[in-house]
Amino acid sequence: MKPKTSKKGPSHALQNRLAELEKKAGQEGIHLHYDMLQAAGLKLKGGLCRIRDEYHLFIDKRKTTNDRIELLEACLDRPLPEDVPEVDEKPL
Repeated sequence: MKPKTSKKGPSHALQNRLAELEKKAGQEGIHLHYDMLQAAGLKLKGGLCRIRDEYHLFIDKRKTTNDRIELLEACLDRPLPEDVPEVDEKPL
């Protein structure tokens, strides 16, 4: 029998860095969404959009902690763009 290997989660340093970036995003008015980004068999990329003048960053929840950190850093390292596609949801 093969010995069982335990799956280790991300280090505390990575978890703390992610929490720090998530907090910073909130302070800058960016709503974070971790969802399974898949529709009709297509794997969606995610990204930044604007809904009713509020910024939302969609990240696939299957991304690793490192990937999440990289995406957040890339979004937070530059000013929020003015030309982000805006979705104007109308109630049904």
